[in-house]
Formats: sequence, structure tokens, C-alpha cells
Amino acid sequence: MKVEFVSKQIIKPSSPTPQNLIIYKLSFIDQIAPIFHTRMLFFYPNIENQFANDGCERLKTSLSETLTHFYPLAGRVKDNKVIECNDKGVEFCETRVHGFLSDTLKQPDADFVHHFVPVDDAHLGSGFLMKVQVNLFDCGGLAIGVSFSHKIADASTIGSFIKAWSCTAVGCMTESMLPKYVMESHFPSMEFSNDLPPLEFKPSNCITRRYVFESSEITKLKAKASSKLVEQPTRVESVLALIWKCATIASRTNLGITKRPSKIGQAINIRKRTNPHLPETSVGNCLSNFIAEIEDTDMDVQTLVVQLREALELFSKERAHKLEDKDIAFSILSEGWKDVELAYKGGIDFYMCTSWCRFEFYEADFGWGKPKWVSIPSMKIKNSIYLMDTSDGKGIEAWVTLSQQDMALVEKNHELLEFASLNPTII
Repeated sequence: MKVEFVSKQIIKPSSPTPQNLIIYKLSFIDQIAPIFHTRMLFFYPNIENQFANDGCERLKTSLSETLTHFYPLAGRVKDNKVIECNDKGVEFCETRVHGFLSDTLKQPDADFVHHFVPVDDAHLGSGFLMKVQVNLFDCGGLAIGVSFSHKIADASTIGSFIKAWSCTAVGCMTESMLPKYVMESHFPSMEFSNDLPPLEFKPSNCITRRYVFESSEITKLKAKASSKLVEQPTRVESVLALIWKCATIASRTNLGITKRPSKIGQAINIRKRTNPHLPETSVGNCLSNFIAEIEDTDMDVQTLVVQLREALELFSKERAHKLEDKDIAFSILSEGWKDVELAYKGGIDFYMCTSWCRFEFYEADFGWGKPKWVSIPSMKIKNSIYLMDTSDGKGIEAWVTLSQQDMALVEKNHELLEFASLNPTII
């Protein structure tokens, strides 16, 4: 299967950004955000007749109109302090895929799907805060790849943009979808005595596998994960605990040891954990993370669920209510990222999880129906776990990235395969 680039252009906001909005101050959470682009893929099968006439133009026009509201995305970051909202635009590429979408959806290749998303060249200084790549298959199928800079967009911001863009494309955009620019007033930009060291996750020699937990299997897993301390574990807690267990056992086995500290960090949306709450349509990074850990030789899913729940409750009890104080908030949020950075330096098993469940990405209808599959291509960061809803909103799809040695054991783990399917077909 060959992906041939057809065209590349810049899409700018349909209306110029007013002078009083030219300078957008980054919140300090944006300032300390990791340096990388988050990428997503939306697959739409058999839409050639609907797309051929005006599909691509519709995407461009609606994107331009949406950027008028999300104007920082069309700007450029300056000195890690502000975004100059200069309407320089976002990159929009078109490709022709010489192959059939059905072949991609039979058993998605974690490496090949990268051909359908924009190239992450942020480190080359391109300056784009958003990119789009529209891939049209020979069969009439379509894949829309999007890339957002983490300097301005977390999962909630991306969800708000995709919803606004798709609704604009079909003429059902409402005022409630408009973005809110309140982050800097709650978490003001800060001056740092020295250059802020960037938290940069670098790709490593690892392998990614896709595991799908259907809703019926999650029900069984939740029952297994239930205990007196956590009687009703969530979908995410149950799935994450099982993956954490299997990955840790694999690591210890390959190291030839039976006991070693194991930690897992989970990113968390704090919009509803501040006082007062912030709108879900708030633009920017509004997240922190909590870390659960265990050192026991014997690990079971029930115990790991308890650790995850206690870590979240500790964050909510001891940290969340302090976020209204900007000085304390900076200490809390920056320490959270430092914990992650230190954990990655070795001596322990550390895993990082991002859950994109409940963000309704499967509602992204640009005029030719809802996507058949939505995915987050792996960034090849060792020991990372991305969770996302399946198309019915009840199951969970997990993209797990581990060292080749650890994955060789995990993908044969009978307990994991009791509840999850390894890279099942989508069509």
C-alpha cells in the first residue's frame, strides 16, 4: 500500500483575528507541558460519492471557519510565554492511498497508520500548532489525520475543536461549543529564572500492540477487580490495573527478579477539580497527573485497582482544592511532571497512562456519517498506555507500548488474553 502526497497548503482563519486578541498568554501549565504533537485518526469507509464533489473543500472551508474561533491554533508560540495569533494558519495536506481501507481495518498495523497522520516535525521549528492530513483511498474510503501541539491542546481541547469543526461542516455549530479562554487567568504565565527545561519524551526502541476489551469482557473484568475497598471499579481502573500487572510481571521476569518497585502515572483533567470549575471548552492544558505504586512480589488486579483509586483520591483530597492558589498550584502541577520525569530515569518500572475515554470522538460527522474507527497512533514512547472508547462507547481499546522483550511476554499473557483481543479486525 502506497501513500502518495497530492497537495499541501496553508489554511487560515476565515476572519482576521482582532488586534486586541493578537497576543495569547500561555498558562504556566502550557509552559511546562511536554514538547510533542498529539495525533489522531478518523476513518470513514466508502464515502467516495459523497466526498468526490465537495468533500475536501468542505473540510477546508469549515476548518477555516472553526479556526476563527480557535484562533491561537493558527498562530505561533514565542519564547514559551505567548502565542502570537498572527493568522499564519495550519498545514493541510492531501494524499492518495493506493490501496483499500478495508485492508487497513482488518488488522491495523501500529507502524503503518503513521503514514496517514501529519509528520511531527515540531523539533525542526516548523511552528505549526495544528496540521491536517486527508487521505483518500482507491476504494473511496477516507482517513483524516490531525496533529495538535501539546503546548496549547490537551485531550479536552482537541475534543472541543473536533466537535466544533465537524458541526461547522454540517451547519450545526452552536454557541455552547465556542471555546473559552480562561486558563491564563486561573494559572497565570510565570517568569522563570532559568530557561524552563522542556519535558521531552523521546521515541525509543519499543513495540506497540493494540488490545480491545469488549463491553461484555469488561463487565467480567470489573467483577474480578472488585473488592471490599473498591466495590465498583470503573472501566478504566479495571483495564489499566490488568495491563499494569501484566507489564510489571513481564519486566520482572526479563530482569530475573521477583520484586521491584512499579509505578504508574495517569493524566487527569482538572477542569472539574478546580474551585470554581472551569468550562470543558476551556482552551489549553488543564491537566495534572497522579501516581500509584506497588512493590509487592504478588500482584493481583484487586490490589492494583485499590492503589489506583487511593492515588486519585489522594490527589483530589490533598492537591485539587489547592489549585485555586496560583503559587501552590504551580508547585503541585510542576512537581507532578517532575515525578514522571524522574520515574523514567530508571531503577523502577514506570508506566504512563492517558485515558481518552468519554470524549465522544466517534461523534465526528463531517457530512458523511460517523467514523468507523478512531485511533491515536503510538508515539513509540516506552511504557506508555493509551486508552480510548470503542465505537459503541462501552468497550475500551488500549494501545500499549513496551520494550520488545517485555511485549513478547505480555502478548502471550493468558490473563490478559482472557479479557482482551489482540488487534482484532474492525470491519
